Amino acid sequence: MIAPAREYAHPFRLYVLIALTAIGAVAGLLALPWSFPVASDAKFWNGLIAFTLLAIACDTSFLRMSFANINSSVAFVPFLASAMLFAHPWPMLISGTTAAIVDTFVRRKPPIRVVFNTAQYMLAVGIAQFLFTALGGIVDAHMFIMQFLPFVVLVAAYFFVNSGSVTLAVSFASGISIRESLSRIVGGAFVYDVFSSSLGLLLAYLYVRLEFAGLAVLLLPLFFVRHIYEMNQQLEQKNREQLNLMVRAMEARDPYTSGHSVRVSEYARSMARELGLSAKQVDNVETAALLHDVGKMYEEFVPLLRKEGKLTLDERRVMQSHPARGSELVATSAGLRGEVERAIRHHHENFDGSGYPDGLAGEAIPMGARVIMIADTMDAMTTDRPYRKALSFERVVQELVKHSGTQFDPDLVRLVIHSPVIRRLVDGTGPRAIGLAADDSRRAIAVERVAAG
Repeated sequence: MIAPAREYAHPFRLYVLIALTAIGAVAGLLALPWSFPVASDAKFWNGLIAFTLLAIACDTSFLRMSFANINSSVAFVPFLASAMLFAHPWPMLISGTTAAIVDTFVRRKPPIRVVFNTAQYMLAVGIAQFLFTALGGIVDAHMFIMQFLPFVVLVAAYFFVNSGSVTLAVSFASGISIRESLSRIVGGAFVYDVFSSSLGLLLAYLYVRLEFAGLAVLLLPLFFVRHIYEMNQQLEQKNREQLNLMVRAMEARDPYTSGHSVRVSEYARSMARELGLSAKQVDNVETAALLHDVGKMYEEFVPLLRKEGKLTLDERRVMQSHPARGSELVATSAGLRGEVERAIRHHHENFDGSGYPDGLAGEAIPMGARVIMIADTMDAMTTDRPYRKALSFERVVQELVKHSGTQFDPDLVRLVIHSPVIRRLVDGTGPRAIGLAADDSRRAIAVERVAAG
């Protein structure tokens, strides 16, 4: 649900965006003359009702994306078709009616979200149809003429406005960079969106030729597209669950590291985001941080993890092999090779070259590894141990500054010192507090998007 304004990263920007989107939708609705076909034009009026019901059905059958609680549906297919069949303002009214009904009665969203989602649907459809007709596209429910360029512009304009408005809303609400928000919202499903958009063209053609029978013909393909989106989402979730199971199995061997990897991944993700890394890089850093100690799963590390006294020189050498063993293990998964593998291997490299396993120094150390080095150290210092209590953020900063340039990247140390998000994570300490802070950092307006990308 939408959070109070004080919990948003940029509340003023967010509400300005909502206001401008609403004003733009109203202006777009009123800017052009309205077309009113004669009452006897049954094909037009029946189509108007049928496309509205189809859009509502598509939007009701939504999928919840893992990022920022955004919902995704294939309602954009009937929206695009309606823009080719019905003159202004009917496509805007179809999309606005769809958002208002589904958000109010199905998703039961707060009024401010209903306003934003309704407005951004209408604005996207209105601008897309305007450009479609400006390029010579013919809007007619009785005649279909294939016009490639106007259709391409129709699709591009719709997704540009739709994805752009949602990207800005998520960024302003959560504090996540616009670059990362856009990458997560658009990048993963771009191919699916392009493929699915062609169904809008087919839907318009079938309605002109077959009317209601044409709509029925396309119901199965629409269901198939939604099923593809759902399968892709389930696969991502399954992969994440398998990683978490691996981490739990590893931490079960060490009574003092319960929740350690999860907390390190939260620190690392926050740092990666503040560095302005791309969504893919943020994910890679977070995954590597979650798996940074996975090499300790091997049997030879069990007695060392449970040993209460100091390790001998030979035992330390064995323990120092865990980054290399871990990188070798994750490299068996094609999806983890590359950045994740390298970040795990080098997360104990010191900035001055005195670390292990390869003695890398400075910029030669992968950024992900440098981030994990600090995140790992911060969690070690802010977690209760048998021989001491957790340290405060101020003490953590003192230690980071003390070893800046030798153990830690000085730029990352400065980032931690000046980061309110990381300060909030550290001040809370403990797995429960980390989870709450993570939820807060992810909190967004959760605006609805009518596409999977």
